[in-house]
Amino acid sequence: MTEQALKIRLGQRLSVGFDGPVIPEEYRQLIREYKIGNAILFRRNVESYEQLKHLCADLHSLILQETGLPPFIMIDEECGSVSRLAHIAAPTPCAMAIGATDDAENAYRIGKIVGDELRAVGINFNLAPVLDCFTNPDNTASGNRCFGREPDKVAQFGTRYIAGLRDAGIIACGKHFPGHGDTDVDSHLDLPIVNKTAEQVRAVELKPFAAAIRAGIGAIMSAHVVFPAMEPDRVPATVSRRVMTGLLRQELGFDGIIVSDGMEMNAVMQLFGMEEGTRRALDAGIDVALICHSAQQAASTSRYLAQAYQEGRLNEAEIEAHYRRIADHKARLMPLDAGQDQFGSPAQRQEARRIMAQSIQILHAPAGQPLPALNENTLYCGVKAQAASLANDDVPLDAAALCAAALGGVYGGLAPDQPADTAVVFLGRHADTPQAIDAAKRLAAQGAKVVAVSLYTPRCLDFLPDSVWKIAAWQYDPLAVDAVIDLLKR
Repeated sequence: MTEQALKIRLGQRLSVGFDGPVIPEEYRQLIREYKIGNAILFRRNVESYEQLKHLCADLHSLILQETGLPPFIMIDEECGSVSRLAHIAAPTPCAMAIGATDDAENAYRIGKIVGDELRAVGINFNLAPVLDCFTNPDNTASGNRCFGREPDKVAQFGTRYIAGLRDAGIIACGKHFPGHGDTDVDSHLDLPIVNKTAEQVRAVELKPFAAAIRAGIGAIMSAHVVFPAMEPDRVPATVSRRVMTGLLRQELGFDGIIVSDGMEMNAVMQLFGMEEGTRRALDAGIDVALICHSAQQAASTSRYLAQAYQEGRLNEAEIEAHYRRIADHKARLMPLDAGQDQFGSPAQRQEARRIMAQSIQILHAPAGQPLPALNENTLYCGVKAQAASLANDDVPLDAAALCAAALGGVYGGLAPDQPADTAVVFLGRHADTPQAIDAAKRLAAQGAKVVAVSLYTPRCLDFLPDSVWKIAAWQYDPLAVDAVIDLLKR
């Protein structure tokens, strides 16, 4: 194989991110030199509809010219807490909120909204939906990104979300295979291990992925998680040939694109480093590895992969087979010809608000009583918004302050010391949530009527007494807070 042919084939195996709203010169040089075939975008790349559409067109033109194939332009638009477009497009309910509506057609509707918006700006590959089953309440990596706990429900809602994306012309990518839902370690930070039997994994974790494969999903993302029952060498699934090729390709019959989770994540980096981790991932069966943050790392990895091929540590026939699979899928990409009327339209926003409102649940009411009446003396306190995991964008927001302003009450901060007749306390998956829980307990012990609102999974509500009204609102963003305000007004 010639040096140029090798560069083009290895370049198609990488998707690389960059900083800023325009393509940096360093990134252009990376594409030209190493023929990188795909790009991944984050909120750091997004300023406005016009800017993003121009950026995607520029990426498409550059990569097509340099490689001969159009790029997969990827983004994590899961909805809710993991949304790179919510500040300029229609804010949408997270997967757990959609699941809470018990109407799988809501998953289709949100998938179609997201797909239409992505197509309108030129993005063709959505790194969503999450197909993990949220079976571990202490899971900080997946949490409200999951449709629920039960595998059949996750499969049902996931396949409908996938159908919405597909009908908009967007490739859906289910994640994180074989499952990240029963972990209590975030793979951004360390290496999770799931000590289940193979039979248990097949009965729970694999069900949604198998359903998605039957439904024709175009791509699946690997998990940086160890499943000893599936991989006795105890390496993460991303770099396991037994998992990526044996389980996903051969046993489950998946013939789409396999994408790695971010290769910078500590679960892989601390074991192998970027370059060797990526080589192992490709050798395991990954089609496209994600290098999300650094052109320099992408360049050094490209050189390493070429050297590995020369040394016989990457197989030429497999390199060609992966290239053909990628090229075949790119040949079927739909034209990205939707207009701005499909991006954050009033109808899309209204539908997202309706589904969000439908998702809000009063999980517990003392003695079945209605929510207490609120007045100008009602105290509003609790946590401010923070990223619940490293997959989230950190968007400043103070739900208590917004509610106090909207409903005419008193703002109390995180840990108020004043008594109150009624209080609304906001909780979440944050480091300071224990302080807010203590405040809610203290106010309830003083005789206040306390309404506790979880803006993440309902787990934090379990630590409060039964004298407290408990509301699940699923995500910490203006869409959910507005829905809570509407509920409290009733």
